[in-house]
Amino acid sequence: MRRALILGVTGQDGQFLANLLLNSKYKVLGASRNLPNWSDNPLGLLRPKHKIVDVAKYLDLFQLIQAFAPDEIYNLSGESSVARSFLNPTETASSNVIGVLNLLNAVKELGLQNHVRIFQASSSDMFGPSDLRLNETSPLSPKSPYGVSKFLAHKMCLQYREEFSIWVSSGILFNHESELRPQHFVFQKIIRSLVEISQGKKQFLELGNLEIYRDWGYAGDYVEAMQKSLQSDIPRDYVIATGRLNSLRDVIEKTCELLGFSRAMDSFVKIDLSLMRPLDIERTWGDPRLANELLGWKARTTFEELIEKMVRVKLSNLD
Repeated sequence: MRRALILGVTGQDGQFLANLLLNSKYKVLGASRNLPNWSDNPLGLLRPKHKIVDVAKYLDLFQLIQAFAPDEIYNLSGESSVARSFLNPTETASSNVIGVLNLLNAVKELGLQNHVRIFQASSSDMFGPSDLRLNETSPLSPKSPYGVSKFLAHKMCLQYREEFSIWVSSGILFNHESELRPQHFVFQKIIRSLVEISQGKKQFLELGNLEIYRDWGYAGDYVEAMQKSLQSDIPRDYVIATGRLNSLRDVIEKTCELLGFSRAMDSFVKIDLSLMRPLDIERTWGDPRLANELLGWKARTTFEELIEKMVRVKLSNLD
């Protein structure tokens, strides 16, 4: 039985990944800084055993890896919000950079280079704005504290792979959502607000800019790429994306269609320029052909199906 350690197991990716691996007959241990709140489980996911560990504390992480002896480590830990990274750049750097460095050094010091495979969750926010589809060789030019922190972690993984033969693959994850996405992320904010407006519980949805374009996928699909990347013959980096582009306006229009809105969008959507982030990237989309070809992975859930899944759960939660 293969053994997998998931760092950052309480996030949406960690929950989907734990469920996938447990269904694949892995022995799974999840770790996070805080106790998970798993009493609400709308998707009926399998839950792993859990340990409280802060990856920024080297000794704690070292001892966890030594005791559990995993075959695979998935590092999904750290700050994942671009908006919050502007408010807490120091904390973002600590959780996203120090944690990765501790992980790589722990595997190195334990002499597990030939025994453990690591997946590092990198981010499309390492890229700057581009009108072209971005792949594994596209230039990196991050525009936020979050993007910079993921860039540094990504480069450290590459260095340890080349210099110390650490088996680490990085998945450059483009935006992905799910029913488990926290409420402060804009995709979830839009869906929750529109459901509440449709039920007369709220009057307006306020956003900074509707013309933000992203390559949005479904988290449940993306964790399959994570697992597949560690079954490859050699470690390498992969863009994990749908290859399709949509805007926040598209999110609103599709959600309104599902909810049966009949009035004009501008009667309940308000633009508040104070909500715009500094240096916000207007457009970013991925080219996942390498993952398609080498891993046999492809995003299965369409943009429309993603919104349908999220609206369905939100309606059931608010009834």
